[in-house]
Amino acid sequence: MDFKETEGQFAILAESLPQLVWSARSDGYNDYFNQRWHEFTGLNYEKSAGDRWKSAIHPDDLPPAEVIWAQAIATQRPYEVEYRLRKASGEYVWVLVRGNPVCDTGGKVVRWFGTATDIERQKQAEEALRSLEKQYRLALEASRLGTWKIDLDRGVVSWDEGTCSLFNIPHNGLYSLPLDEAMARIHEDDRALVAQRMAMATARGSNGRYEVEYRTVTPEGEIRWIRSNGRAYHVRDGNELRAAGLSGVISDITEQHAAEQAKQLLTRELTHRVKNLFAIANGMVSMTARTAKDPKEMANLLRGRLSALSRAHELVRPIADPVRRSDSDIDLEQLIKAVLAPYREADGDQVAIEGPALEVGPNTTTSLALVLHELATNAAKYGCLSRAKGLLSIGWTMGADGIDLVWTETGGPPIPHPPTFEGFGTQLALRSITGQLGGTLDREWRREGLRVHMALPLSRLRG
Repeated sequence: MDFKETEGQFAILAESLPQLVWSARSDGYNDYFNQRWHEFTGLNYEKSAGDRWKSAIHPDDLPPAEVIWAQAIATQRPYEVEYRLRKASGEYVWVLVRGNPVCDTGGKVVRWFGTATDIERQKQAEEALRSLEKQYRLALEASRLGTWKIDLDRGVVSWDEGTCSLFNIPHNGLYSLPLDEAMARIHEDDRALVAQRMAMATARGSNGRYEVEYRTVTPEGEIRWIRSNGRAYHVRDGNELRAAGLSGVISDITEQHAAEQAKQLLTRELTHRVKNLFAIANGMVSMTARTAKDPKEMANLLRGRLSALSRAHELVRPIADPVRRSDSDIDLEQLIKAVLAPYREADGDQVAIEGPALEVGPNTTTSLALVLHELATNAAKYGCLSRAKGLLSIGWTMGADGIDLVWTETGGPPIPHPPTFEGFGTQLALRSITGQLGGTLDREWRREGLRVHMALPLSRLRG
C-alpha cells in the first residue's frame, strides 16, 4: 500500500470521527483539517492552514501551546496539550490535543496526524470537584476538624493537615504513619477503648459506625481530649465483603470537655448546697428552740437567721455562676461574720473572731466564703456548733507574703478518730484553697474538736 493510498484511507477515517482531526507536514505546517474542525471553529481552510488555525486558541493559552508544539517538532516526540478553543458561536471550550509523528523507513518524520477532543464537560466536572473540595476544606477548617483514614491491610494511618495540627505535627498535605505509632500517641489509659471501638466498627455484621472520645499526648507532653467519628469501608474478598479500614473526621474537644466537667461540678455543688440547706435549717430550728422563750421569739430569731443564711449564700455563689457581685473589696472580718451569722446564738458568745484588718478582693471572696461556709456547716451538723456550750474561735495573723488563719472548735461531740470518708463539701473546700486561692489547708482531728490551719498568699487574697 503506497503513501497516497494510506492518506486516502486516513481522510475517510478522519471524516468519520467525532473529534477534530488535523494533519501537518514534518515542519509543522498544518495542511489538513476534517469537516468537523471547520464546523466546530467556523474557520474555512484558508483561515486554518499553516499556523492560522492558532487564531482560534484563547490568547492566554496560545504562548504555552506554541512552545509545546515547537518542542514536539524539534524532538520528533508525540504532542499533547490542553487549551481553550473558540467555537463558531464565539464560546471557548477546553480541548485535549494529541499529535503523533509518522516516520519513513529511515526514521525520519514525514507527517503529523492528530486530534482535538472536546473535554469541556470533564473540565467543568473537575472544577466542580475542586470547588466542592474547597468548600469541604473550608467547612472542616471552620469546624476545626481534621480527616483520617486507616488502612487495616497495610497497618497505616493517613492524616490531613487539620489532623496533623491537632497532634502538633508540622506537615503539608497528607501524612501517613504506622498504626502502632498513631496508637502510641493516645493516652495509655484510653488505648484499649479505641482498639475496642475499632474492632466493633469493623466486625462482621456491624453497622460500621465508629465513635470514640479519648485523650492524646502531644510531643510536648500536653494532654488533649479528642473526639473521632467515622465508618468502616469494605472490599470484596471472594464472594464476601470484609472491612478493609476506617475513615472519618476528628476534632479537639478539650475545651468542651473542661466545660462539661465544670457543669458537672456545678451540678454536684448545687445538689450539695440544697442538701446542706435542709440540714442547716433543721439545725437552726433546734438551736433556736433551745434559747427562745416563746414561739414568737423563736419565729423572730429563726427569721433573722434564715435571712443571714441567705446573705451568706449570696457570698458563696457557685463558681460557674455568671452573675457577679460588685467589684468592691470586703473586709475579712465582715466576710467571716456574714458567713457565720446563721450559726451564731443571739448573745454571740459561741463564736470568737479576731485578727488584723484585711481587705479581700472580689475575685477571691467567693472561694474563701465557700471554705468558711463548708467548715461552718460541718460544725453545725457534727462539731462545736451542734452543742449549746460549743465554742468556735477564728483568728488570723499577717506576715510579709500571706496570712495564717486558724479555725478552732471546742465543746462539741468528742472526736474518737479522724473520719474515714471525705464528703464532696470537704473536697470542694480543699480545691478552693489549693486551686483558686493558691494556699494550703491542714486539719487536726483533736478529741476536743477540729482545728484547721490555712496558709493563704496575700497576692491571691487581694486579687
